[in-house]
Amino acid sequence: MKFGIYNLLFIFFALFVTLLSCGIELSPKEKNKELLPYKDSVKTEVSRATWRNPVMSPMGVGVARIIRGYYLVGDFKKMLQFVIVPPCYERKQIDYIIRKSIWGYEINLTNLQWLPDSTFILTHRTSKQNTTGAEQYIGRIVNDTAKIFLFPEKQNLFQYYGDEDIDDPCKLKDALDQIYFAFDKTIILKKSSTALLAILNYLKSNTNLHAHFIGHASNEGSKSHNMKLSELRAKAICDYLAENGILSKRLSYEGKGDTEPLGLNDTEANKSKNRRVELSIKELDE
Repeated sequence: MKFGIYNLLFIFFALFVTLLSCGIELSPKEKNKELLPYKDSVKTEVSRATWRNPVMSPMGVGVARIIRGYYLVGDFKKMLQFVIVPPCYERKQIDYIIRKSIWGYEINLTNLQWLPDSTFILTHRTSKQNTTGAEQYIGRIVNDTAKIFLFPEKQNLFQYYGDEDIDDPCKLKDALDQIYFAFDKTIILKKSSTALLAILNYLKSNTNLHAHFIGHASNEGSKSHNMKLSELRAKAICDYLAENGILSKRLSYEGKGDTEPLGLNDTEANKSKNRRVELSIKELDE
């Protein structure tokens, strides 16, 4: 009798183990099933690691971290593979602008939001001088690669404020290029009125921004003359804006003379490029 009871207990135990193992065994289909994709705040799915994925590239990080990594080592050629640059800027201008920029603080991705037309917004937590903040960058899938828009006029080249026209990113530069001065003077010509109005309206629509104007000159004349001329031309633009309602605390200017040419001063066309006013925008200090 004992023998029969032990046999029955053994049989029940064996059946229990068999059923348990069958219950946890994955089917071949389940074994090959991919991990659930990342989902953002608007329930948009993102594929696994690819160059199209803004948050997980084959390098194992998001596109913003890739760009920042190349920036920190000065490899701008590789950096610009993941950047959308306004077509109105020459490569030399962009290299120069990047070299002057400051992006030494840490960024960590916190959110991804997809918009129409393969456009996306990345939100990053920032750490600046022991202060935590947040920044957003806007990008788009171009030729199967996630890229971020660069805004050359901004002190923070990639930060997205929410009102930028990414489909027409050359508005401000085109306006600056259409401000004309009397020869060797600081007088703004009347044909510049449309361009000045465009800059004025932009600043009126973005009351949280500070605008810094930087004048440049060709190498005609003495160094001191060119420095003064470039400064006073930048000041003339600030004076127009202040006279038309922009608070003076939101405006500043400086002159660089002929110290930062875009090209050689060997032809009139090149000299014309070197005579210019640039704009640097940042958020207004409280």
